[in-house]
Amino acid sequence: MEIENNRIASLTTHVSGQGAPVENQRNGSDKAGAEASGKTSGGADRVSLTGQAHHLRELETQLGTQPVVDSQRVAAVRSAVENGTFAVNPERIADKLISLEQALTGAR
Repeated sequence: MEIENNRIASLTTHVSGQGAPVENQRNGSDKAGAEASGKTSGGADRVSLTGQAHHLRELETQLGTQPVVDSQRVAAVRSAVENGTFAVNPERIADKLISLEQALTGAR
């Protein structure tokens, strides 16, 4: 079986179809080119998603419906700051800064 490099490159660099099934990203010229060269696959390319992929898609949809900011939490913090009851935990802040630094330097 011969692999057509130009087809693979077009599938991996196709930005607007990101996340779309491979069969939807194919344009008519690929099929015509395969038929003209006498090489046909005998069927359309297919992609099947695992149960975990379906679950991730559902979670993504659910997250998309959630507000970006927790308004109740913002109101509670604002009220605590205004009342002077907001407690700052310097150890927790330091731990989070160290964790962030480690994550940033480890990712390089």
